[in-house]
Amino acid sequence: MYIHLYLCCQQLNDILLNKDIDLLNQKIDLTRWPDEINENWSHGTDLNFLKSFMDYWKTDFDWRKHEDKLNQVGSFKYLSKSGLKIHFLHSKSKLKNAIPLVMTHGWPGSVQEFLKVIPIIQKNSPFPIDIICPSLPGFGFSDKPTKPGINSKEIAIIQHELVMALGYKKYIVQGGDWGATISKWMAELFKNHCIAIHLNMVLAWPPSDKDIMDDVTEKEKKLIDNYEKYKSHGFGYYEIQKTKPQTVGYGLNDSPVGLAAWIVEKFYGWFDGEENKLVVSNDEVLAIISLYWFTETITSSARLYKENGDLGFSFEKISQPMAGAVFKRDLVAPPRAWAEKIYNIIQWNLHDGGHFAALEKPETLSSDIINFIQKLDIV
Repeated sequence: MYIHLYLCCQQLNDILLNKDIDLLNQKIDLTRWPDEINENWSHGTDLNFLKSFMDYWKTDFDWRKHEDKLNQVGSFKYLSKSGLKIHFLHSKSKLKNAIPLVMTHGWPGSVQEFLKVIPIIQKNSPFPIDIICPSLPGFGFSDKPTKPGINSKEIAIIQHELVMALGYKKYIVQGGDWGATISKWMAELFKNHCIAIHLNMVLAWPPSDKDIMDDVTEKEKKLIDNYEKYKSHGFGYYEIQKTKPQTVGYGLNDSPVGLAAWIVEKFYGWFDGEENKLVVSNDEVLAIISLYWFTETITSSARLYKENGDLGFSFEKISQPMAGAVFKRDLVAPPRAWAEKIYNIIQWNLHDGGHFAALEKPETLSSDIINFIQKLDIV
């Protein structure tokens, strides 16, 4: 048990009542299914895929198993100075003088994404590592903000406060998606505490003082093309959540099928996978969807897009050592030359895989993180 001012740690037990699970199943049964013109997911989530996926949710998926997994890692809540209680996983090394690694998720993810990488990192690392995975405000078991203003920068401040409350003085940050913006803010705002930054989605901007394709490799040009395709064919959700998250929230918060369709489309499209097939198990994706459903956080999580606007990001250069783990099928994969305008890059690797690296390529991501930390002076 941690003892610290503002710290209120409690294990998450029996989070949901059986009646909540019964209600989920009833709502799936009452679904009024739409018609479909939809070749290869061209118009959105495939109808036959979704019906099968919902059958699995009802008959085969066991939420209690996933609840237990969170508790086995070490699942707690922290009362922040903002008044928001922040849920976090805290997996401590059995050895002394461990390096704290703060891993931050994005949307439509959760701390569950890290359940595979946590044991891999701690088992394979030649040095002890403590891993802290906060649930963003409005996500999972963290409190929902009750007023505007909780954007990536403010979340970075809350997460830094959490790490300090746990008794650490120095830490390393890691993230993708919104977690990448939050990690960058932590590095920028808390230079005396954040000693390094590892990103599996790197945000950078083309230079304004020279040809944007200078020093860009042929492989990197293909990755830029992927981003243009994403903007043309997969960006609608972003514009909706950035402008009217409340409106879309009414339907998604009330219909488990609607919620699943909205989220699984991203897991299908943002993985490096095959047609009508997820590259991770149904259970892993449904665990994340279930967390959004049972905690009723789809609206509050979508609101982060409204808070952040187009980016939620600062392009100020930071001095801490940085590693970019670029996955070829990620949504954003800028050339290294662009990233060097913002980061002090000491490691840059290109990997197979998509947006959800911790789920899809846990061994690859874990190895990349360990190799990076080994290059730092602290080891």
